[in-house]
Amino acid sequence: MVMLRPRVTAPVVGAVGFATRMAGWLTGGGRDVWARPGRLYIETHGVHGADGARVARRVERLLERHPGVVWARVNAPACRVVVEVADPPPPRRELVALVGRAEANPASVDEEIAEEELQHPAEGPQHTGVLANLAVDAVALGLFGLTRVVPWAPLPAELAGLVSVVELHPSLREFAARRLHGQERAESLVSMAAGLAQALAAGGSSVVVDIAERVGLWREARADQRSWRAAEPRLIRGPEDAGADPVAVERPRPLPDGPVERYQRRVLIGGAALAAAAAPLVGLRRAAAAGIATLPKAAEAGRGAFASQLGLMLARSGALVMDRAVLRRLDRLDTLVLDGAALRSGRWALTELVPLAGADTDEVAEHGSALFAAENPWDVRAAGEWTLAPVEELQLRGRTGVRQRRGLADTGAEVVLGLARRSRLEAVLGVEADIAPRLDTVIGAARRAGLRIVLATDERRPRADYADAVVERGGSLVGVVRDIQAAGGAVMLLSGDRRALAAADCGLGVHVDGSPPPWGAHVLIGTELGPAALLVEAVTAARAVDRDCIVLAQAATGVAALAALSGGSTRSAARSLGVVNVGAALGIADGAWRAHRSRPARRR
Repeated sequence: MVMLRPRVTAPVVGAVGFATRMAGWLTGGGRDVWARPGRLYIETHGVHGADGARVARRVERLLERHPGVVWARVNAPACRVVVEVADPPPPRRELVALVGRAEANPASVDEEIAEEELQHPAEGPQHTGVLANLAVDAVALGLFGLTRVVPWAPLPAELAGLVSVVELHPSLREFAARRLHGQERAESLVSMAAGLAQALAAGGSSVVVDIAERVGLWREARADQRSWRAAEPRLIRGPEDAGADPVAVERPRPLPDGPVERYQRRVLIGGAALAAAAAPLVGLRRAAAAGIATLPKAAEAGRGAFASQLGLMLARSGALVMDRAVLRRLDRLDTLVLDGAALRSGRWALTELVPLAGADTDEVAEHGSALFAAENPWDVRAAGEWTLAPVEELQLRGRTGVRQRRGLADTGAEVVLGLARRSRLEAVLGVEADIAPRLDTVIGAARRAGLRIVLATDERRPRADYADAVVERGGSLVGVVRDIQAAGGAVMLLSGDRRALAAADCGLGVHVDGSPPPWGAHVLIGTELGPAALLVEAVTAARAVDRDCIVLAQAATGVAALAALSGGSTRSAARSLGVVNVGAALGIADGAWRAHRSRPARRR
């Protein structure tokens, strides 16, 4: 390894020390607290697992004993305790200390933190590690400038390539996530290490690529935070909306690899084999550079940029992304499960009218439509001599339309109404729940994405001509999701069942204002299906990003290998890394462009 002269050693050591402290800030961090007038959200550990419920109750009890606390509820899926405070509010540090005291007893808290992402849309960029990453990138750019001024590189480029392998290999990423307490934290730390290593190896292109990625993440986190601020007063009106017990998220089998993961595993193994085989022929340094040429950085960078831009669009559409990681696995989904209960718009529609003998069809149709109330069809409504109501509520003389009512029920009518003129029944009308607006857009997007559509419902005769399969919803929608996953599928679920949403690979939580949100959903979409259509459409775009960026990675590998084997051996690895980083920059541009174009079109 080439050493720096003493006159430049001190600045390098100081810069690396600063970067290390930034990394320590990221991993250690402080307890995240988000506040608005009258309410706090405090990061809480230990609320999952066998002892989770007891820890949650202990946190709540200890906080509610404080004279400045009105109520406290633990939201386990979000790893936060929601605290309503009096006016004037108590010191924040006192409440944070109480939460820490309540967590201190369980022995498994440290192990559990490694399992949790502890991510919440309220936290913003300052608590996601993005700002720490950008600070380290600034240091890395300074180091790169220093290595350009002096003709020495304190680190070999081969070492920088080795760090990038950890960043890009799926199995090594999982190992780093387990060791560094979370996927997002591990990715940030490894990215910092890779940027510093490449800067010290006289290559600044990796730092520029990393800055582009982090700016996208910063914008995504800021958009999520703004969306949360706008939605929070509506979502949580009191303690009954705030609390939620933990939900089980273990899959019956691991999530299948997507195209990017399969390519990463294959090409990195091939790169190691290539370097080993080439070493006797071209020397160790050129062989290592040829192995570095196979780094599939474009594929990973493109997918990340796509997810960041998609998250920004979702936040602007009014959706609330509770788990940003779900946007980075859309390419693996193959099944869309629709919960029949979540497809209802809350309104009702007349589906069939059967005039009785002697009735004027036009006349009964006119009066039936005029009297029908889409919000509540059970209301008794009258105008003049005409009355519309459930047949049992009508004061009738003579016929009651038993045969016609039975026929409507047999054909799927959920409610059967009678239309009477004075006390004579003139017609019976079939009523069914109206479906949510834009369901047709969701179905069209699913067809374009090649997703298998499964309708889970308990209706006797569901309107399901669009579904590939209809299954009984029963008492637990979780079983439907688990069965598909056990068969090797990856599930996007549209539902209001929070346990099933947490079990899905991408859970889109439907809920109406005034009801508790389905905590456990990866994305909360309310009653509008526009964000759901955007996400389903994004499955197609995510697969296109995979294809594009794998091709870019392959092209970068070919050019980088040629660059590695030509010219002097001393700079061969740096030349190879430079080409790989150019491919990554093109991948970022492709991912952002594909996300921007993935807006669904309405059916006409």
